[in-house]
Amino acid sequence: MSPLFLIAAIKLVGVAGGELTTRAYFDVNNAKVGDPLVLTIDFVGDADFTALHPPALSKHVSKEDWKVDDLSAKTETDTKRIGGFFSSREVAVARSLTYRVRPMREGVLWFPALEFEYEGPDGEARTVTANEIPVHAKKGEQVVVKELSLDTEKMPEPPELAMEPGVALGDDELFAWRKACAAPSVDAFAEFQFPAGRMNEATCAIREGQWRRALKIYSRLEWSVGQTPGIERGILAARALKFDSAAAELPVWRVVGRPLLRYAWKGRVGILLGLALGVALLFWLLGRAIRALACVAFALLLVPAASGQGIFEEMERMMEQSRREMQQHMQQMQTMSFSVGGEQQKPIEIKASVRTEPAELQVGEPFAFILALESPKSASIGQIQIAPSEMFGLTVTGRTENLTDGVSSNPSNVVKRLSIPVRYDVPFKGKLSFRVSGMVSGRQRAGNMSFSFSNSFSVDAPPIDVDIKPLPSAGQPEDFSGIISEGMRLTERLDAKKVGTNDVIKITYHLECRGYLPKGWRPNGVAFEIGRGERNGTVAIEWMRYFVADGAAETPRLSVVYYDIKSKTYKKAETGGTHVEYE
Repeated sequence: MSPLFLIAAIKLVGVAGGELTTRAYFDVNNAKVGDPLVLTIDFVGDADFTALHPPALSKHVSKEDWKVDDLSAKTETDTKRIGGFFSSREVAVARSLTYRVRPMREGVLWFPALEFEYEGPDGEARTVTANEIPVHAKKGEQVVVKELSLDTEKMPEPPELAMEPGVALGDDELFAWRKACAAPSVDAFAEFQFPAGRMNEATCAIREGQWRRALKIYSRLEWSVGQTPGIERGILAARALKFDSAAAELPVWRVVGRPLLRYAWKGRVGILLGLALGVALLFWLLGRAIRALACVAFALLLVPAASGQGIFEEMERMMEQSRREMQQHMQQMQTMSFSVGGEQQKPIEIKASVRTEPAELQVGEPFAFILALESPKSASIGQIQIAPSEMFGLTVTGRTENLTDGVSSNPSNVVKRLSIPVRYDVPFKGKLSFRVSGMVSGRQRAGNMSFSFSNSFSVDAPPIDVDIKPLPSAGQPEDFSGIISEGMRLTERLDAKKVGTNDVIKITYHLECRGYLPKGWRPNGVAFEIGRGERNGTVAIEWMRYFVADGAAETPRLSVVYYDIKSKTYKKAETGGTHVEYE
């Protein structure tokens, strides 16, 4: 495996977001020298990529090993459909970049792990590193390889010399022009101030290594005649000479500002003035509209006073009276306080209590909070939610289930019982209290009238003592990473079993876990995560691994240590050791 070839982080200009992950892969990993490969780099996570311009990669890789066509860069869709254990599914991919890449020499070549820099939510710089990728480059045609090698170092060329001045010249000026074209140089074209002469002067300046002079000429020409393909080509050639890199690019502002830069200074000033006048006109029209609406509103307010009828005052009084009556009615409905035979009825009383089942608890083991809600039989309770006072390390593992009703000491009441399946992924010892909320509905009489009601409620359950014991230290392996599962299934799948020496085999690891996996955990040796899904509490994850078949008879073995909930012992799930047949 070759060492990392990182020069500096590649800036993703305009990209801002939270925590991103990335993965890189080729469409094929076994090819001939010079064959075009498609490199895909996925950025997974929540980020704004609308202003992303695909960055150049060629200067971050070894030119002896790789030829990266930066101009071939494309962006693709923001989701990918992945097939797996739980059928096909959409995996969130914020953006995918693709490049055309060619291997330049024989052997096992490692495309380097590239580091990318983007802006975090608070404006701080964050980095994410893609995995390295092996490619077995086999012998190709020498003519093609030689041409590619020469082309790798080729610098961008400035525009060709213009043989015609493009303007009318006198005899002496025309003679000087022909003489300059016969022996082109910076000084020979310096006397010509028309565009063709200035362009030739800049081309000669680049050929003579005077990139500063060329950039100054192009800037003045761009201001006077506007940006043209020739000027843009010349600027790119001058920048390549400045940075001594064939992968030099135009500044982002030049690429984005092409629609404006193509005009000369008069056109640019005219466009800017037009925009300013348009904005001013928009604000003027908006101001006139606001004043007109204000006048109409003022006239409407004066009508009742002028007519003496007080229409608006009467409407306002009626609306205020209706509002007070509605508020009184709502207060009566919420407090459920009605007068029956001179007696005041009390609001619906709901009591809540919580216990754990089973009583003995351990990290990673599933258990349930048993919630009991006591209320009158005439009331119906629904939309129940329970909020523990401490959520750290607590995971809900399934849907809430209705249990059989319990018995109350009050014959008029009923006890509704619910089971909430949960587990603790960290040790915890202390008191845990609960806030229970939901909706209560039913009918109640007030005198000769019967009212239907439906109100929200919120009650506190008495705190309970919870003791989540840690995993046993006795027999705990050194490579235990904290995985807790009810059994585990780990398998591998190869894309090819018959290979040649040094061919790259892609191994897909498939893991099924019914329990707890630490965030960000992945097996040693894998390149990246392909995708994950969940069904009935079982999480299925797939990873990609590259294996160079360098003569080994079997694929490498992979083992994952976990704590088994059922047997209450540490176990190991293993895969690998698949026989490889060499052709």
